[in-house]
Amino acid sequence: MSIWGIYSCFYDLSLRNLFPYRQLLDDLTRALEVKGGERILDAGCGPGAVIERVIKENRGKTISVVGVDFSRGMIGRARKRCMKLPDVRLQVADLNRKLEFPDNSFDKVVCSNVLYALENPEKVLSEFYRVLKPGAAVVIANPKPNAGERELVREHLRTLRRLSPFHRRAYHMIVSILLIPVNLVVTTINKIILTRARNREYHFLDKGSLSRILQEVRFRNISISSCYADQCWLVRAEKWESGQDGEDRVSDS
Repeated sequence: MSIWGIYSCFYDLSLRNLFPYRQLLDDLTRALEVKGGERILDAGCGPGAVIERVIKENRGKTISVVGVDFSRGMIGRARKRCMKLPDVRLQVADLNRKLEFPDNSFDKVVCSNVLYALENPEKVLSEFYRVLKPGAAVVIANPKPNAGERELVREHLRTLRRLSPFHRRAYHMIVSILLIPVNLVVTTINKIILTRARNREYHFLDKGSLSRILQEVRFRNISISSCYADQCWLVRAEKWESGQDGEDRVSDS
């Protein structure tokens, strides 16, 4: 079984109780700025956490979501998670290959902590650009070059100490203790990922590199800010409207 196959067995159970991860889901959903009638692609959907949050936070809006992931284990968990959600389609797909969607298919593309592990980020972003409609947006979370687990744990504990009333804090403390075996497996896998990133096998990109790649692909209105306890970049960029041309703009949030 591959590292991602093992990861799929523990990933969701570990992260769903991590406060910085919950905040990341909120940040991604907010950055998408979903409108009624939109079609959204979750590229590298994992166990479906982003899909679930986006749909639940946009109740009353008629939206459809397509989730793709190369891990059959992740897709299986996403199907269980999203089985009662409306208008969700999930399929196995390799983001290192051309996407099996026509040009101008989606109003939004979201890609959370996946781009770093792909063979050629620029090629993948070019595919996102192709399948987006003119004027549509991509939202990406990607690890910073100095990303690690320590600050995530610290932020989780800081949030835990602020919880009230006490019984709520006690509940999360008990859950954290019970999840220690699961978290040890996830921590071990994350150490492998971090080692590969240091060996330049993975793309933990700095802000300048991300901005350059997005501009080379011809995205515009590029916004890059910190998220996930300051361990990731949160990126939002738009595809040019039909017939538009001009200088790209990059902003800090």
